[in-house]
Amino acid sequence: MNLRNGADYPLRQFFRWRKGEVRWKNEPKEALFADLPMPERQIAEQTAQALRDTYQLDAFYHHSRARIYCENLYYLALLETALRKAQLHLGETITCADVGPSDWFYVPALYALLRWYEAPQGRKVTLHGYERDAFRVYADFHSRYDHALSYLRGLEGVTYFPQAFETQPQQFDLILMLFPFVFLEDHLRWGLPKNTFQPAALLCAAWESLKPKGSLVIANQGFAEHKEQERLLGEAAIPIRTAFRFDSPLFRYAIDRYVLVAIHP
Repeated sequence: MNLRNGADYPLRQFFRWRKGEVRWKNEPKEALFADLPMPERQIAEQTAQALRDTYQLDAFYHHSRARIYCENLYYLALLETALRKAQLHLGETITCADVGPSDWFYVPALYALLRWYEAPQGRKVTLHGYERDAFRVYADFHSRYDHALSYLRGLEGVTYFPQAFETQPQQFDLILMLFPFVFLEDHLRWGLPKNTFQPAALLCAAWESLKPKGSLVIANQGFAEHKEQERLLGEAAIPIRTAFRFDSPLFRYAIDRYVLVAIHP
């Protein structure tokens, strides 16, 4: 697998495939949670409406696919819970980096959180996404880069960088690492060569890039990844402010999601 990745990955970086903007048809959302039992369905519907109102998601509601909308709600609820559990309060402006966002399908939710969390009047947002493997080609012949630019269309102050994240000392108020690879086999399975698997170095690069009192939010899949992430944080002497398992009827994944939050001194 590593031999194939070692050949394919450089080729993607060389050709940097772009087909252009991706267009999706809006899908009806009146029955988003119809498959849930009634008590859960009511909770999901109430939570979804509250998030839609608080984070001004009407335009996204009317111009998105149903699954993507639900997953965005899930990410929004997860990140909102992380901020609240860690007692984080965002400033009047915020500069945020998202490390390894893939095609960034959840950027509408992330942007909404940064703009409207505890800020009814809104705040100025600068959001950078850094994706090492941005030119992977999907079944629709669009690249991951094409998809990302389409998802962030219309979001002011948001930039997608088709490159690996590197240390930028004290540049960010908030850094996200949502489902980073902490085990080599997962890294290889997703098409990356072995020599780019450096979870400890990436973690340190993110930590060093935070401003004083800046926050690092990490989400992992499954308990084993969560424990390995805790170990990596411990080795780097990064103090954990809060850690929790996140569950929500807004969307169901086969593997549990865990969240860690650290605050820079």
